[in-house]
Amino acid sequence: MKTLNSITIAIHDRPGSFSDKWIDYCKNKSIQYKTVNCYDCNIVMMLKEYDALLWHWHQDDTKAILFARQLLLSVEHMGLKVFPNINTCWCFDDKVGQKYILESINVPIVPTYVFYDRQNALNWIKTTDYPKVFKLRGGAGSSNVKLVRSVIEAKKLCQSAFENGFKANAGYFSDFSTKIEKTMIARDYLGKIKRLPRLLLKIHSNNKIRAREKGYIYFQDFIPNNQYDTRITIIGNRAFGFRRKVRTNDFRASGSGKLDYDMSNINMKCISIAFKVADQLKTQSLAIDFIEDDQSNPLIMEISYCFASSAVKACNGFWDRNLKWHEQSIWPEYAIIEDIIQMVCLE
Repeated sequence: MKTLNSITIAIHDRPGSFSDKWIDYCKNKSIQYKTVNCYDCNIVMMLKEYDALLWHWHQDDTKAILFARQLLLSVEHMGLKVFPNINTCWCFDDKVGQKYILESINVPIVPTYVFYDRQNALNWIKTTDYPKVFKLRGGAGSSNVKLVRSVIEAKKLCQSAFENGFKANAGYFSDFSTKIEKTMIARDYLGKIKRLPRLLLKIHSNNKIRAREKGYIYFQDFIPNNQYDTRITIIGNRAFGFRRKVRTNDFRASGSGKLDYDMSNINMKCISIAFKVADQLKTQSLAIDFIEDDQSNPLIMEISYCFASSAVKACNGFWDRNLKWHEQSIWPEYAIIEDIIQMVCLE
């Protein structure tokens, strides 16, 4: 059995990601760690001396998308504890994959429709009711999401989906006004302007590497009269929750930046469902977005293994599996690494 003083942790250091807090935690607790480069050709051989690998990879990193899942699964087979493990990240930034896995475990989801044949899609488009919500399989913060109000709009999207397709970053600048609205002070505006050339270069580079989204079309039912959604994040035995208010003159809440941390407003059914999903999918970390139907029944829209950690840290506490409230604000990265260390030490 390993002890806290004998374990060794490899951390892929990506400034601005979960790795910042993981490194701080190891330093503060005197835990042996080393930063590694998961893009190194010899990374597998390098990791043989470690007990665990932590790598917070992001959906906008085109290189990580190419091989992160494959590397992490391979490292798991070596006997290391990894975050995220394959159960946690396999359908990350893949709404199509999420549809099937959530349907398979019989949890309440927003009815979702995916077509891989143009004619079948058109047949459905002509007979369904509107509005519907169109999404690409990838994208965070409500990017690549559109409210479709008519058959004509749906047909145009269908034509694009089965002909030229969509750029993977198609929704970024459609969301630009919300990004500006969330920028509260002049210094932040200036920072965004300074970063704009670098952002444009990154988007251009990503679009050259990533294939266009085509050959499928994805819709969800539109659930009306929601002024907010509920984000529940499960990390091990902890459930963090807050509500996100819908954007001004919009139907989307994700990415609005308008967060409500009053725990009394959380629908406790969301907590119970979230623990069930995390258990059945065997995930280490899982953020789940809920909206509610007209009878206040929660419906899952999307899931993700990672999230804005500061939003979770701002929670006043968390619920355990017995739905008992613990008044303790913690960094989610600390919860993640503590769970990994416990797994290593228990072996």
